[in-house]
Amino acid sequence: MLAKKFALAFGIAVVFPAMIHYGVSMFSAEPRWQDYHVSPLVESTSDSVASAEYQRKDAEYKAAEKIFEKHLFAIAVPVGLITLILGAFLPIAATGTGLMFGGIFSICDGYFNYWSELSSPLKFFSMLAAFIVLLFVGYRKLERKQT
Repeated sequence: MLAKKFALAFGIAVVFPAMIHYGVSMFSAEPRWQDYHVSPLVESTSDSVASAEYQRKDAEYKAAEKIFEKHLFAIAVPVGLITLILGAFLPIAATGTGLMFGGIFSICDGYFNYWSELSSPLKFFSMLAAFIVLLFVGYRKLERKQT
């Protein structure tokens, strides 16, 4: 029975962040590298023309990628925090644990993709909020059960 609980928690933890990621991509298309770059590059009369075209397409790709990453951050982090809290208060251990890990992985997905674009104050305050949620969940839910 323990193995089934572990499998359920693991499954939720893996599927939930993927669901969030692809849910965001339904409304904000995730750019694909091959849509912006021609491979192999079309031969042109000059290498500088091909290089300029590649740089233009690469800049378009990076701009589209930033937009997607911003949307993913804006959805994955708050939904992950809410899911983490919800999972901590569910009475079914395997489901709650899976939701807690799924929430943590969703938060990580949002941060990992957009971290380089965040300002230092936003990095600090958003991580502070996540840390406070973790402390709150740990103290209010987990610590009380042990005493």
